[in-house]
Amino acid sequence: MNDLYAQQIVHHLVQQGVRRVCIAPGSRSTPLVYACAQEDRLEKTIHFDERGAAFYAYGYAKGSKTPVALICTSGTAIANLFPAVIEAYLDEVPLIIITSDRPPELRDCGANQTCDQTKFFGTYTRWYFEIPCPDSDMPQGFIGSTIAQAVFRATHTPRGPVHLNCLFREPFLSGERTPSIPSTHYDSGQLTLPPSLCEQWAKKLSQCEQGVILVGAFSTNRSLRSIFSLAEHLDWPILPDIMSGLRSEGMHPNVIPYYDIVLKTLPHLRPDCILQFGDRIVSKPVIKWIEKFPPPLYAMVADHPFRHDPAHLLTHRVQCDPTLFAELILHGLSRRPSWLSHWKNISQVVEGHIDEFIPSASEPGILRFLHHHLPPHYAFFAANGMPVRDADQFFFPRFHRGPIFGKRAAAGIDGNIATIVGLAEGANRPICAIIGDQTALHDLNSLPLLHKSKVPILLLIINNQGGGIFSFLPIAEKKEMFENYWAAAHNWRFEEAAKMFRLPYLALTDPSQLSRLFQSEKTIIVECKTNRAENRALHHGIEENIKAKIMTLAGALV
Repeated sequence: MNDLYAQQIVHHLVQQGVRRVCIAPGSRSTPLVYACAQEDRLEKTIHFDERGAAFYAYGYAKGSKTPVALICTSGTAIANLFPAVIEAYLDEVPLIIITSDRPPELRDCGANQTCDQTKFFGTYTRWYFEIPCPDSDMPQGFIGSTIAQAVFRATHTPRGPVHLNCLFREPFLSGERTPSIPSTHYDSGQLTLPPSLCEQWAKKLSQCEQGVILVGAFSTNRSLRSIFSLAEHLDWPILPDIMSGLRSEGMHPNVIPYYDIVLKTLPHLRPDCILQFGDRIVSKPVIKWIEKFPPPLYAMVADHPFRHDPAHLLTHRVQCDPTLFAELILHGLSRRPSWLSHWKNISQVVEGHIDEFIPSASEPGILRFLHHHLPPHYAFFAANGMPVRDADQFFFPRFHRGPIFGKRAAAGIDGNIATIVGLAEGANRPICAIIGDQTALHDLNSLPLLHKSKVPILLLIINNQGGGIFSFLPIAEKKEMFENYWAAAHNWRFEEAAKMFRLPYLALTDPSQLSRLFQSEKTIIVECKTNRAENRALHHGIEENIKAKIMTLAGALV
């Protein structure tokens, strides 16, 4: 009966809207994989490395905003899924994890390739269920209702991974075919606010003169226009995090670019209200600013109930889709004099001078080139470490661009290449991705996925021969141990890796070389060699030069 169960599982996944499955080959998962192979409505991605397959699935689900199924065999195979499961859980990305397992009689008795898979991912799933060995006494609709529940839990707030652990006895295949069985269908409403609460919030916000709209990472299928309209009605500045989605919309008049440098130069700006949409913020200067001057009203609006408040400074928490919240309170607002013009004047000084202090062939120089020249149909990905921090500080496109992606949930450097391929294919658009050398080394197993990508990917590896971000930490002054224990210095280059997996390669000497690559729209590995010590000094010099410009004009800007 393994065939019947597996066929029903796959059939009902499709009935519930799943169209992509990622498979890491194995033996115990044979019934599931065989059923997938016979289902023409499913797109399949097969990858030998479970960790890479899981990160690809995470990327595809995030890029396409659709649920993705992930199948692997038993034993340590399941452990390799864990990093991507954590990212998906924290990032609210819908994954349907289906693991195959031994029957009860082969548990805890020394059977080969067996470990305890019961609730293996602990608290990092939205739902866990064990599908027992096939049994003719099970109700006919059991599999259908189970799959319907799993997909609903994965795709509705709070979204995230679910885990189905399927027990199979040998023989795995018998040649049986399952009859078509109707699926369970879920309907859900929208989380909203009552009119009285909307009026209260409109009144509270209208009373503030020095308010700021801070936009962190969040995912919505709704238009972001309502957030811009809210800022216009309040006459408040918007500080958009690199992961917020707002930077892809172009430069709205209320958006303040280069707010990192503004706050480093003029940290005395005191808000009386911060309205935060979404979750995590990349910028440390913003976080330190809030901690130094916590406003009397600090509200976070997100579509989930989780506490994302590491400094424990929130005064109010609203569970609602951020764009819907902005829309609902819009008409009850009244405008007071605000400090928006002050923020804009300072950021315009930065805009007018920042390129003077950034050499083109540098890590910030690459971000500035992309700021000016990344084609509008390209997606953009910034890996953890220095790339995402440089992007947050220097990448503020003036016109509408493709989506901006990262992997900021648990902020790991694992699985980035697989994630990038998944994002590109899920979003179905070319992507320019910037990652560090250690991040690339960590995921060389995923270069076959890059080779097989169906959409163009420009993978730009910044090779400063170690962990560049650690150079900005105080421990970098302990030079006698820093290179080995923190920077993990190395002499590796990536040309040979590209050659091994038959991928085109370019050693970048000037960012202008990227223009030709954007025009050709082919998958390629681009490597840019930089120096960690010089990069740290350059960042310090940029800040000091911009501070000097701002302070020179400070009297005229107030």
